[in-house]
Amino acid sequence: EELGRKHFAHRSLTRNRAAVRAARAEALESVGNPIKLSTKPLRVVIRQPQTKGKRAEPEGWVAESGFVVRRVGLDSGKTKQLYKGHCGPVTSLDFYRPTTGTQLTRDLLISGSWDKTFRVWDIQTKTHLSTTIAHNDFVKALVVIPSLKVLVTGSSDKDLRVWDLAPLESWDFASLASSTSGTSTPAEDNSEPTPPPQLRAGAAPPAALSHRPLPCLLALKAHTRPIEQLAYYDLLEPSDDDDEQLRKKTGRTALLSADSMGALKIWELWREESGAIKGELRCQTRPHELAIYDMVVGEEGELWTASADHSVLLSSLSLSTPSTPPTPLLRLPHPSQVRSLLPLAAALPALSAPYLLTASSDELLRIFSLASSACDPDPAREQRREWRGIGLAEGSVPDGCVREVEGHTHEIVQLRAYVSEATGTTEDGADEGGGKKREAWILSASLDGTLRRWKWPEMLLEERERLVLVPVVEQGEGEEKKKESLLTEEEERELEELMADDE
Repeated sequence: EELGRKHFAHRSLTRNRAAVRAARAEALESVGNPIKLSTKPLRVVIRQPQTKGKRAEPEGWVAESGFVVRRVGLDSGKTKQLYKGHCGPVTSLDFYRPTTGTQLTRDLLISGSWDKTFRVWDIQTKTHLSTTIAHNDFVKALVVIPSLKVLVTGSSDKDLRVWDLAPLESWDFASLASSTSGTSTPAEDNSEPTPPPQLRAGAAPPAALSHRPLPCLLALKAHTRPIEQLAYYDLLEPSDDDDEQLRKKTGRTALLSADSMGALKIWELWREESGAIKGELRCQTRPHELAIYDMVVGEEGELWTASADHSVLLSSLSLSTPSTPPTPLLRLPHPSQVRSLLPLAAALPALSAPYLLTASSDELLRIFSLASSACDPDPAREQRREWRGIGLAEGSVPDGCVREVEGHTHEIVQLRAYVSEATGTTEDGADEGGGKKREAWILSASLDGTLRRWKWPEMLLEERERLVLVPVVEQGEGEEKKKESLLTEEEERELEELMADDE
């Protein structure tokens, strides 16, 4: 009987949340210049292509839960290409440009998926070139390191693997394109992907088949939890000069891997004279209590991490000694899990904007002024702080936050920035001579199935009223119908916490 009462309350709470989301979706439908997708975005990478030396329309490459990678024009909002072939949700993507002396430069797309594989696609011919079964579980993250000509993948099986991209230098892409099977060719223009097959609860995606697989050079084992994020930076020679731009690269790379329990590990990767890839674990630390969902490494060694422990952390990395643990400088507690972050000065250096944007599971996008005293880096303060992953109270505004932006109706999972060139117009839309003006935009991706575009700095300056939903009370014969809860107040709180954990 007790179990039945709790199950009934669980269903009621779920229905209420669904109703709130539906009402919010209707009210916020047009906020943020939305681009509606057919499935949920899990990862977004922005590219700013150039045509004959001129900047073309910026593009968003979206890894989606619907088993596809979508190429979207961010000015038009139109789908330019769909890359289909994965047998499970696509979680990650990156790009590689082989360097050959005999062929034209090619741009290759590499995508990782729940189907345990990564796939290689030729962007120019729009064809699938290779499938490599990479892990024993989901591929959660991948990153290309061009200087070493390797791909690193991270998985739910807790392992990192290093893959050789050098064979791509000798591939005949033209002949491979002509021999590619039609089932792997991406769909044209605006055609939508067919709905992914419905899997039983807990069922694994169908097995993928290997196709021209790339060789694995190295397996790195140290994590005890699933890998969530990867990043890297080139190691520099030690120097007394504070200007990192004047320091020479060593030819070695520091690889950062983060897992679902907040552990961060730093590896050193290098190629020996024989061409063999070597890798060693140099440092391990645990800057967060729960999963690290996002990492950004700056040119001056700043490391930003966003975590499920309701915080963002700024740390300082050693650019020459990967064995030195990152030094915590600034922690920004949030009221909910932080899924992504965007240091604007690093994303768009030309702006010189001292702002940090964060995206959370509470569906809000927050803007922090790094020039405020609340955001002053202080290693002594952070060393004294005993962070236990207890975030701010729901509804509270974090210190240093100058704006909260509402628009999405589900968790925001990715933040990106890009520059668009628009024809100069007056306020009434009249042309000002056809000139081009550069505009900065912020892109947010959410599990509500949309990408939303926010013009900078308008999103900072414009103050919008927060949406408030007023519950409708059912009435009958002049008296309110009161539905008495079957749970105690303490049980209701526990149930809400469990629901929040499940989400």
